[in-house]
Amino acid sequence: MNDSLGDENLTKVRFSLDPEDWHGYPDEGLWAEPVAKARPIRAFRLRNSPFFARGVSYLDVVHGTPCSDGLGFDFSHVIEHSGHSTYMVLVPPASPVFNRYWERLGNLGCSYESKSHRTSLGDRILYSIDVPAQSDVRAVYSILEEGERNGIWMFQEGHVGHKLKS
Repeated sequence: MNDSLGDENLTKVRFSLDPEDWHGYPDEGLWAEPVAKARPIRAFRLRNSPFFARGVSYLDVVHGTPCSDGLGFDFSHVIEHSGHSTYMVLVPPASPVFNRYWERLGNLGCSYESKSHRTSLGDRILYSIDVPAQSDVRAVYSILEEGERNGIWMFQEGHVGHKLKS
């Protein structure tokens, strides 16, 4: 029942998706670590950022129920948000200026995971960008908007965990 990664006690938490959405997937599995030692374990801290699932971010604690196929857990609900935010970005594979834009996001504390993805727009690199709780999410969003305006990427918001003040 437990998928593991390295020496850590990680499992997959599966998020149901709409296969009619742009990505075409019925679900997405995220690595997570059990939070409590009590049995049965139902609380998990997400250990990677979602590419498609919305409403959750890196280090959020979620509730899961055992999958009917015995392979991990199905997402039930969020127990506690971590304060991180997630944005998904699609970039052409040979973008000559992506690194200049990414450097600005990296300087704000952002990190990413990436993978190649076939879309109706052709091959693209999909980035899941994690914005830590201490980062300036408004500055990050401004850079994301600028990159979209300048044709560097397309982006969507996955989850805003930052406390936003008016």
